[in-house]
Amino acid sequence: MTTRRRLSLLIAVFAVLLTALTACSAPDESTEAGGAPIQVNTSKGSVTITGVPKRIVALGAQWIDVALAFGVTPVAYLDNIAVLTGDPAPWARDQLADSTALSTDDTVAQIAKAEPDLILATGYMAEGQPDLYANVSKLAPTIPGITGKQIDPWEDMVSFLGTVLRQPEKATEITDAVNAKIDAAQQNLPGLEGKTYTMAYMYSGDQIQVLGDPEDGATNLFTSLGMSIAPTLVSEYEKNGQPRFPISTENVPLLNSDMLVVTANTEQLMSTLAALPGYQALSSVRGDAVSQMSVAEIGGLNEPTPLSIPYLLDKIYPALENAAQ
Repeated sequence: MTTRRRLSLLIAVFAVLLTALTACSAPDESTEAGGAPIQVNTSKGSVTITGVPKRIVALGAQWIDVALAFGVTPVAYLDNIAVLTGDPAPWARDQLADSTALSTDDTVAQIAKAEPDLILATGYMAEGQPDLYANVSKLAPTIPGITGKQIDPWEDMVSFLGTVLRQPEKATEITDAVNAKIDAAQQNLPGLEGKTYTMAYMYSGDQIQVLGDPEDGATNLFTSLGMSIAPTLVSEYEKNGQPRFPISTENVPLLNSDMLVVTANTEQLMSTLAALPGYQALSSVRGDAVSQMSVAEIGGLNEPTPLSIPYLLDKIYPALENAAQ
């Protein structure tokens, strides 16, 4: 993969992903053979899902994790985290041994070979790669994301797939288990209430990608803990209208907050960031409330799932404890 293409994929993790709006009709439980068809209205047209899908292709890390949370192994998957890192996320890799990993080359033919009866895609594909989406959607019922938000909230995705699989009770069970872990952390760390955080990704020698939109799906975990994005970044977002945007390295003070969640493309870039003027003066650094993450891990925070949240909550817990002081 070329450096330019890799960088494009890295930035795409923070890109505007979803514009589709969907709605599901409730299935008729009295209907035999798995229930009545479910009608899904999307910005790309109406999609009908008949019966309970048995061969699901998951395009994107979020859908992969949601399917796995139901105990459903996709017949094939395209993992944006694995594309970037060369390996599936640590919370999912052991569950994908019996699934076929798709590459970004000749994707349509690979999906066709998997003979899917449902394809779970993203709004980014539908809007950013319309030709690819058009060809993929001819193979099987295809869902181009399920909400109009920046990142699909994982709870909505779990609820949606629970409806499609005719397992609403399982969906509730999955959601309740994740929320119970978050609630426990919130109760154990009441000092987090009102504290601020920053998510930063140094992807080049002179650019740092940050999150500024308080309504972004990536904020859900921190919001549940009583935290909010650093006001300086929210202010920048309100000026430029970009939920995720780059800042130059001389603007490191914009990262100031009670907690910093940070990653970089390489260890060398991480060292470069730590040596930049203003970095050591950040409140998070002085308070030992920095959680350094891998690209895969911060991807799991940026696109939260019922598998990534419990794993990553444990990962960032030491920094959360210090931020709560």
